[in-house]
Amino acid sequence: MSSPQQRLPREQRRDQLVGVARSVFATRGYRTTSMDMIAEAAGVSKPVLYQHFASKHDLYLALIDASASHLDSAVETALNSTDDPREKVRSTFRSYFDFVVSHREEFVILFNSDVYEPAAQQRLRTLRNRSASHIVNALQSFTDLDDSQAGLLCRTLIGTAEVVVKQLESATEVDIDAAVSLLTQMSWGGLQSFTTK
Repeated sequence: MSSPQQRLPREQRRDQLVGVARSVFATRGYRTTSMDMIAEAAGVSKPVLYQHFASKHDLYLALIDASASHLDSAVETALNSTDDPREKVRSTFRSYFDFVVSHREEFVILFNSDVYEPAAQQRLRTLRNRSASHIVNALQSFTDLDDSQAGLLCRTLIGTAEVVVKQLESATEVDIDAAVSLLTQMSWGGLQSFTTK
């Protein structure tokens, strides 16, 4: 354990604790992780940890918020990166899979968590609804789909991406570039029939 006397500015210390806690929770799960484990992994005393977070639950909600903001930003950036509808589809799949692979611990916190506490579940629902809203808006920007139709297609696209993520988790030989190209071709093949031209 590093010296507890090593002082960091408050925000820097909080960010450090969040990063360490993310790794511990992603590895051990919510239920079996304790504040003692997180403090030890961070090299701080438990009182220092409690100066920043009132409880394990409070810390976990902060992790959800930070990871959700990161994913939300990645999806929004991808959707706003181009005016070309086909490229919107491709870049959104790409950003999602990049998040899954490059920010694995955040992905686990958001989608593979073992926490069933209502406040955490509400935050996760809010993230899913916000991401879906971005995609629905993008679909409606180049189609005549109404809210219900766009919502249904959106959920279909998200479900397809989640199936591929399960493949990425179980089969390391899956090539992400190939998966993105395949999903883009399949999805765009259907979506272009709704485009307004």
